[in-house]
Amino acid sequence: MNPTINISKIDRRSGLSSKEFYNTYVKKSLPVVISDIAEWTTSEKFTAEYFKANYNHLTRTIDGKTYSLSEIIDLCESSTPENKAPYPNIFDLHKDFPEYLEDIPLIYYGKSNRLTSKMLPNSIAKQTNQRQLFFGGKGCSFPTLHIDYHWVHTQLTQIIGEKDFILYPPNQTPYLYPDKINHNLSQVNIINPDYDKFPLFKNAEAIKITLKPGDTMFIPSGWWHTTYIHNFNLTYAIDHVNSFNWDRFMDENYLVAKKHYPNLAWIVKVYKVIMGKIFNINEKFIQLN
Repeated sequence: MNPTINISKIDRRSGLSSKEFYNTYVKKSLPVVISDIAEWTTSEKFTAEYFKANYNHLTRTIDGKTYSLSEIIDLCESSTPENKAPYPNIFDLHKDFPEYLEDIPLIYYGKSNRLTSKMLPNSIAKQTNQRQLFFGGKGCSFPTLHIDYHWVHTQLTQIIGEKDFILYPPNQTPYLYPDKINHNLSQVNIINPDYDKFPLFKNAEAIKITLKPGDTMFIPSGWWHTTYIHNFNLTYAIDHVNSFNWDRFMDENYLVAKKHYPNLAWIVKVYKVIMGKIFNINEKFIQLN
């Protein structure tokens, strides 16, 4: 991660080779939007009508109330800033839509996604190896400014509607007042900041970009972000771990292990070093086009 990142906008690219992507964005810890790799988003299987007709047995409980998927979609379609739909509405592709797994091609932001490796214990992978669909409505926004759990990289593909992403590079962290316990969460309400309580936030410089249907964005590990939704919305998200965030990812897992299994946490540190070297050796033989 480059702590000196200083950019004012996010590139929007097409025709990007995997080699250029790796060298220009992944290595430099820079987000990018790719506009020509998500043709699958136009399939009828990714429409509100198809979900309502085939998956109404799925439910989610939000703020103590249980909704069917059709009810969630209806609420999201009628959502307004004054009368917002419940949010976030997150569905797990592995559990809820396993037949969709083959419809969405995997993208590797390093030379591999270590979360999908059989060498990564399930006790670690299951916390972050997620492929998710987010349903939302006009006026909804993600509750907190955050860094994704365990400092994973994130891929986000916009399927339906438009969504604003507000991002802050890692070097803005001193202005964002990370929570003392959950240090990947900011204490600042960036929509209505309390400058008396968080005066340094006045120095924070956000980067904003709007994802449109078919856009895919790479958010590198350590970047703060949150969202605002303009209309009925469906977004796909998947986590990534590669050589660039492996150490931080495993350090976060060590802290979790130390809290819950203090006598065994040392195993995570040993695994980090040994398996990090093995992954690095294996990835030396992977050629990018």
